[in-house]
Amino acid sequence: MPSAELLQYNVEFDRAESDTGFIKTQIESYLRERLNVLISKTEYHITDDHLVRKGKREPFIDSIKRGRDVIQSLDPRSVDFDREAAEVIGFEQTIDPFLSNPETPLGSKVLSISLRGEEGSKYGHNFYDIFTLRARDEKRYVELSRYSSALEAQEYARRLPGFDPDNPPSAAEFLANPIVITDTFITAEQIHEMLHEEHDYTAPVEFDNIWSIVSQQDLIDTYILRRNGRSLNAILNFTDKVNGDSRGRVDYRDYINQPLSRREISIFEESPVRQTIGPCPGKSGADINSPFSVSEFADMDYKFDQPGPCRKCGEDVSCGPCGICKNCDIQIRNEENFKKAA
Repeated sequence: MPSAELLQYNVEFDRAESDTGFIKTQIESYLRERLNVLISKTEYHITDDHLVRKGKREPFIDSIKRGRDVIQSLDPRSVDFDREAAEVIGFEQTIDPFLSNPETPLGSKVLSISLRGEEGSKYGHNFYDIFTLRARDEKRYVELSRYSSALEAQEYARRLPGFDPDNPPSAAEFLANPIVITDTFITAEQIHEMLHEEHDYTAPVEFDNIWSIVSQQDLIDTYILRRNGRSLNAILNFTDKVNGDSRGRVDYRDYINQPLSRREISIFEESPVRQTIGPCPGKSGADINSPFSVSEFADMDYKFDQPGPCRKCGEDVSCGPCGICKNCDIQIRNEENFKKAA
């Protein structure tokens, strides 16, 4: 089977992107996920009775389905098939029709819980989404608030009505059955207060400060110019450095008034990148991080011509899921065999 590497942030996509503002927004969103920001917000518009991403006309459910099909063709690990199918079911049968219905009262909400996947899963994040139906200038839209979570299935079952803590839903069952909240007076923040448990995260105000520093350096402009892994790794390493400074772990430095030198940038480019939760061993930085949703794979259009040589045994071998050498059980990395489909 040809080797395939699953990339959450793929520089190949950026190389074909003409909107540099969009690339900068994507980098900011990626850093929010990487630093486990407590809350992030996204808006969906309502077009032709479906939720759509801002600036798009395609129903978002179609994007989710396409992402499911792509990821399952590239990564045939049955451990994730149920939850990927469940994500489609939950959005198609509950979230989309309920929130796009013109009769649904403003202020209605849907809570979607996404647990970490079981052992061997590529889904390593634990979070929940709260979709809130709102209106602006008499036009309806949906605000998605994403919160990182420290709760496991049993604890969710204790805090939410209608569940048995001794027999809590699985990750797939939670995704397939989002919770409709018809109380228009309860806020997303109040729901979050009920579900929140202290855990390691970055507060929104902290991230805003970190982003203001990172975005004023030349690192993002350099990445947009080069669009390669080294320049992306420099952004990730520098962001971690600023994050450490803001938490008092090292001596504070005023990066706004003391820009990085070329030598410092080179060090950030070449240094190992802190790993976040991911499905494959030895992956970090510009290579791979754990996806949140199958929709992240909706725009992938890749082919893999041939297996690459294993860096341990040196043989051209058939590759298992996620580019694992079946002989040595380690990750294969061969960028020459990773090509954009014509």
